[in-house]
Parts: sequence; C-alpha cells; structure tokens
Amino acid sequence: MRGIGIELRGQHAQEALRLLNAIQLADHTLKFSRNDQTLIIPVRRYPTETELSEIAACSPEARIVETAFKSSERPRTLREATESSLPSEVLEHLPSSYDVIGEIAIVELNDELEKFAETIGKGIMRLHPHVRLVVKKTAKTAGEYRTRGVERIAGVGTTETIHHEFSCKFLLDVASVYFNPRLSHERMRIAEQVGKKEIVVDMFAGVGPCSILISKMQPTGKVFSVDLNPVAYKYLTENVFLNKVADRVFPLKGNVRDLAPGKLEKVADRVVMNLPSDSAAFLDTAVALLKSSGGLIHYYTFASRGEKIESITDAFRTRIETCGRRVESFGFKRIMKEVAPNRVEICLDAIVR
Repeated sequence: MRGIGIELRGQHAQEALRLLNAIQLADHTLKFSRNDQTLIIPVRRYPTETELSEIAACSPEARIVETAFKSSERPRTLREATESSLPSEVLEHLPSSYDVIGEIAIVELNDELEKFAETIGKGIMRLHPHVRLVVKKTAKTAGEYRTRGVERIAGVGTTETIHHEFSCKFLLDVASVYFNPRLSHERMRIAEQVGKKEIVVDMFAGVGPCSILISKMQPTGKVFSVDLNPVAYKYLTENVFLNKVADRVFPLKGNVRDLAPGKLEKVADRVVMNLPSDSAAFLDTAVALLKSSGGLIHYYTFASRGEKIESITDAFRTRIETCGRRVESFGFKRIMKEVAPNRVEICLDAIVR
C-alpha cells in the first residue's frame, strides 16, 4: 500500500526514529524501507509544523516522501526472520544468541555461516526494528584494552551508539571498548548492596556501567572509576556528565596498580574487580585500596568446569593472607556463566579485614 513516510539519512536516523516513536507518529503496522543510504519510516498522519521542526532538529536531511510500504509481520525468532532467504540446512546452525548494544547488534558467525552474513544481519534487523547496524565479531575480546575486532554485515552508520540500562545511558564505540550487556543484572546486584556514604573503587571501569549505576542507586557515596584504555576513559568521562553524576563519580586514567599508592590507598569500603582474565594478579592492589578497617571485594575469575568453588575460595583466602589481611567471610560465591567449552566465570564477594 502507498503511504506517507519520513526519509532519513546517516547516523541521525535513529535519533529521529526515537522522536517519531515518542510522539507516536511512526506506523509500526507497515515495514520500514531501508537501503545502504536511507531509512524511510511510515507515519500514521502528516506531521504538524511543530513536529516537522522537531524532526529537522534531530535529522536535518529528513524529508517527507510518498512511497509503497509492505504490511509488517514481525518475526518472533531469527529463524523466522531468515527462513525465506536461507537454505534449510543453514537455518539449523543459526547463532542461538547475540548481543544488542544500543542500536547495534553483535553476532558471532562460524565458518559455515560466513557467506550468509548479510542475510543473517538483515534478519536480526527485522527482528529488532530499532537496530540500525549489525556487526560480526572478527576476533575474541583480548589485549590490554579488552577490545574485539568487528566488521559490518548489515545496516548503516558508525560503531558508536548509546546503550540504555536501567536508569543509565552509556555512550560507547563497540569496536574500541569492552561492554557486555549481559552483565546488567550483575551490575544491579552489586549496586543494590552499596550503603550510604560508601567509597567504591571500580578497578576496571570501562565506560562506567557499574560505577554510574552505583552512583545512581546510592547518591551519597563516591566512586573512583579507573581504566587503562584511553578510549574507554574518554567515554567514561562523557558518560559521567551524560548521567549527571560528576559530583560523585571520579574517572581516573591509567593502570590501577600505578594509581593505588597515594591517590587511592586505603580509601575504599568496596572494590569491584571485574577483569576475570587478570583479577588474580591484582589482588594485592585491591587489598591496598581497602580501608584499614577492611571492606568488601567483588572478585571475578575464570576456572575450568570441573574445578570446585572451594578450591577458588581457598586460593583467594591464601592470597589475601599473603597481603597481610584475612577473609572474614564469603557472602556470595557462584559460577556466573560458561565462557567457553569447559571454562566458566566465577564470582566471589569477600569481606576482608
């Protein structure tokens, strides 16, 4: 059927789409029309002059067009979104999960699926209408800055986006910084524990998801947020102002081991150590950050599937004792998730005196 739409171009398209949704102008009963340069959003009626001004403020290139739209029948699964375009044997091997960060989806494809990457990417966009870009992982998260290689397979725009999580929003570039949306509930678990006027050191803060959520949940405290990656630090600083917590979240750039003496020594009631690949090597630093009276350490590490949590807690306890402190108790100890075949991530909450 023919109808009226708003044609949008470039990276401002999603901002304008959010506005159209907010003023209930976008018509989701019809399919959006996309190509590599433009996105045409069907609208329920002709916009008012005020609405046109608001749309132009979001996307100066926006214009009203009349075109043909197809009826929208939103798929429920990635298989449904791609079954008309992929061979049946390929459908059996579609990825069972992928991450959506803001307006960007990140998917991991095996060798068999590589040649169908664009079709899979477009299927993800059908499944999630707000997604404007789909990228595939080209390398595992690794290196000093915990970054991963990504490559565009569908959609438009840059790899920078804004991700919303609970009451927070995080500006980030998925190609330059580490961010895991699957840890949102773990971040909330930590934030809910923080008491009034606590001082927290987030040792590996990234773009600030844990630090900023803590500060939102407990505005009377302070959070010192440290990261070595200069790009992550840039976004961390921007996110502090974006979330209006500059009075209680204090970004620091550099290696937390170098910053601990003097600046952060014996200041913390609570330390967050979300760097499971290297946390064990930084336990002496975490201990140095705690107040003389002690505090709580949120510790993450990797282990083999068959390794018992008791062996992890014993090793942790021994390491704390070599630093001149003692573990009073473990308030939480759990296998968080499987990260690879026969490899898991474990979290410990330890009260250290």
